Amino acid sequence: MKLANGYGSITKLQGKRRNPYMVRVTTGWKDNKQIREILGYYSSYTKALDALSEYNREPYDVKNMKLTFTDIYNRWIETDAFDKLSDSAKKGYKSAYKKYSTLHNKPFINIKIADLQHCIDDNTSGYVSNREMKNLASKLYQHCMLLEITRENKATMLDVGSPSATKKEKVPYSDEEIDILWQNTEDDTIKLILIYIYTGVRCNELLMLQKQHLHLDEQYFEVVKSKTTSGIRLVPIADVIVPFFIYFANQSKSKWVFTGEKGGRLQDCWYRRLQASALKALNMQHTTHEARHTCITQLTVHNVNESVIKEIVGHKAAQSFTERVYTHIYMKTKIEAVNRIHTDIKD
Repeated sequence: MKLANGYGSITKLQGKRRNPYMVRVTTGWKDNKQIREILGYYSSYTKALDALSEYNREPYDVKNMKLTFTDIYNRWIETDAFDKLSDSAKKGYKSAYKKYSTLHNKPFINIKIADLQHCIDDNTSGYVSNREMKNLASKLYQHCMLLEITRENKATMLDVGSPSATKKEKVPYSDEEIDILWQNTEDDTIKLILIYIYTGVRCNELLMLQKQHLHLDEQYFEVVKSKTTSGIRLVPIADVIVPFFIYFANQSKSKWVFTGEKGGRLQDCWYRRLQASALKALNMQHTTHEARHTCITQLTVHNVNESVIKEIVGHKAAQSFTERVYTHIYMKTKIEAVNRIHTDIKD
């Protein structure tokens, strides 16, 4: 069947091919000659004609059809929408991109839901990481829809599992392990781990501490930036770790209490590496968050009032309206509470 002039062409290629029907269209003119682009290759004449008909019904930029997963990702991260994201969100998306490595060089429009799902199923980093992978795919499809490269967001069909199915159980440090940590405090990383255990702060709540917010005379420090509103609080410093704060504050030549080798603020990613290395040398394995979990566990087994615990660690879960609005725990009470960590249990 002869196609109308300017409609495009379908050519059956020689040899044994899986997709022998080549579709080409005219995308412009130069020096009175047609500029022709290959629309695609298809297994049958009918499929090739359908693709050509769809193109003529709503012409699109053929070059966009060749953009790979990486091409689309690189274009998206240059947008204002990406630029407005928080640093942590950007870091999460960059990590998710790496987990799609098998699709990086594949044309985006040829990627199937099964391809994306396979990458998620192969991910071993847990539910949160799966969710970031799905969110990234969704962002890329939304970007493609704006460019009229695709018409649907396939990411909505992806399954990331459930938190309960992928969440790893938190294991607090045992008393024996805390004893071992105390035997190795010549290591600065071990000092930091013990600070986390005795304060219950989140990783960046401690690493973002500035000297102006450290009050050693009154034995507390201020958390002025946290992931939750209840995380903004005054954190007591147990007697046994006061020397550690003095040590790090005196060692620092900047506004930060905890610094890296070059004098800038110690970054959480670098601290996690230092922690993993220090614990491995002691035949231990714990996440950063498990130090916080240890603090809560220790305070609980030492019969510290639940409201006091929540005030210390900045946790709003299960707080009643009265607790949130009216409860004010004096610093002396909080210091007495953290001083009970890793001591004999007293009723």
